Amino acid sequence: MAQESRGPAEGDVPTTADASQASGTAKVSRGERMRTYLRLDRLDDVLEMLWAEGPQVRLLAGGTDLLVHGALQDAIVLDISRIDELRGMHQADERWLRIGACTTHAEIGSSRLISRLAHLLGQACRSVGSMQIRNLGTIGGNLANASPAADSVPALACLGAEVELASTNGRRRLPVLDFTTGPGQTVLRPDELVEAVWIPPQAGRRVGFFAKTGQRRGVCCSKVSVAFWARRMGDGSLWDVRIALGAVAPTVMRAREAENLLEGRRLVPGLIQQAAEACSAATSPISDIRSTADYRRKAAGAMLARGLFALHDDIESWLKRKKRRRRR
Repeated sequence: MAQESRGPAEGDVPTTADASQASGTAKVSRGERMRTYLRLDRLDDVLEMLWAEGPQVRLLAGGTDLLVHGALQDAIVLDISRIDELRGMHQADERWLRIGACTTHAEIGSSRLISRLAHLLGQACRSVGSMQIRNLGTIGGNLANASPAADSVPALACLGAEVELASTNGRRRLPVLDFTTGPGQTVLRPDELVEAVWIPPQAGRRVGFFAKTGQRRGVCCSKVSVAFWARRMGDGSLWDVRIALGAVAPTVMRAREAENLLEGRRLVPGLIQQAAEACSAATSPISDIRSTADYRRKAAGAMLARGLFALHDDIESWLKRKKRRRRR
């Protein structure tokens, strides 16, 4: 475990040098008094700390939500940003990609591996906040924060991702949509943390898109987000259709009826409109400071339709090119 070191005077905000002492602790204050700041470099030590002090611990990775929203009164702030097991991406085997929980949105959005095998997630991560937020915010934090408007989660849901949770008792994995139970609520126990996200590689004839709308064109929290993913067949039909929606229900949700309408069929305008209507009908949004429930309901269907019309044009162009090649 880490050794405690002398920090700045109580009530002071630590300097960068104070806060970055190797495996050190410091008493700090930022609006609310933290009990302790602690940085550990080994995952096993973090899990031991969670087992011993779970309810009092606040995990710090990117800090883009924790340091804004606070909730630090008498907390042990545990910095996990430098733990090797929680960082990076690799293809573990032919069935799974592994992304460490402390991997940033910027790293995912610029990864060639993600671009090749899970490009929908890369697209979603590139839409998160500002460049500064993407450079700090992490995939694990986006999940653990449990916001219905989290940009990465609809993409992860469409990709069939699983979340790996770790504790001193071992590890468990569950589908990403089973991880969040409500706004700000997850199945995480006090002694657990999000260790990684696992994604089945999505190579081949996969098509999809991620779209969001907010108060501005960029640097905004989503009013509504839509992720779409499917397997394109040789005749242009779509199979294994997945549609996930953000910010239109207490948690990210799948639009199952719209998926069923599109399954095994080629996109045509009438079908797209039916799917859009089914998508809107499936939502259960609220009115809040960002938007009204009525707008969110209509926007979900309209955004799906816009993406599907663009996909329809792409598929039709692909079929025409394919037909011309056969004639040669």
